[in-house]
Amino acid sequence: MKALQFFKAGGRLSRGAFWLHGLVVWGVLYLVWGAFGHSTASVLTWVINVPALAALVLLCIRRLHDRNYSGWWLLLVVVPVAGALWLLWQLALRRGVPEGNRWGPDPLLPRGDYLVVR
Repeated sequence: MKALQFFKAGGRLSRGAFWLHGLVVWGVLYLVWGAFGHSTASVLTWVINVPALAALVLLCIRRLHDRNYSGWWLLLVVVPVAGALWLLWQLALRRGVPEGNRWGPDPLLPRGDYLVVR
C-alpha cells in the first residue's frame, strides 16, 4: 500500500520526502535501464517507464501543493531554461509554507494527540 503513495495527486509533500521518493523512482528507472538497455522496443521498459513518469509528475504536483501552488505550474517546464530553473528552485530547494493551505496541513508538523508549541 505504501507504493500507492507515489500515485496520489492530492495533499502535500515535504522537500525531504520529495527528494527521497524521487530518488527511489529514479533508482528503479536506472535499474530497469541498466538491465534492459535504453531500447524503446522493450515492452517491459514501457511498462516501467510510463508509471514511473506518472509517479514523478504526481510527486512534483504534491510538492507544488506544499509550496502553495497549483499543479498547473508544472507546465512551466516547457518554458526554456527559466521555467525549469524556477521549478527546480521551488520543488527542490525551498521549504513548504509552514501553515496549512488548501491542500492540507504542513507535512512536517507532528501528528498525534499532544500540544505543539512553536
